[in-house]
Amino acid sequence: MRIERRQTPRSRVYRGASVVFNGGQSVLECTLRNWSDTGALVRMSDWIALPKTFEIDSPGESVRVRQCWRRGDDVGVAFLTQGECQPVAPISLDAIRKRRQLG
Repeated sequence: MRIERRQTPRSRVYRGASVVFNGGQSVLECTLRNWSDTGALVRMSDWIALPKTFEIDSPGESVRVRQCWRRGDDVGVAFLTQGECQPVAPISLDAIRKRRQLG
């Protein structure tokens, strides 16, 4: 039996969106699979390293999120409150290359 840990129930959705980070320099296509008042499930088209926080842009809205868990191409995110939202410095290309070499 699976224990429900979410604060609010999620509704199933299937709509295209974009993951945006690096000050808008990096934009990746994704699919929203479920959505609630506090978080969502994002399915990436391919495995790619994501920062801890990023934005999800979908038609009509943009939300800042924090990555909570990851299983393959699926990413569970929680919506950040206004107080938690802070500008995120872009990741340098050298830092990305170093992470790939280490990992």
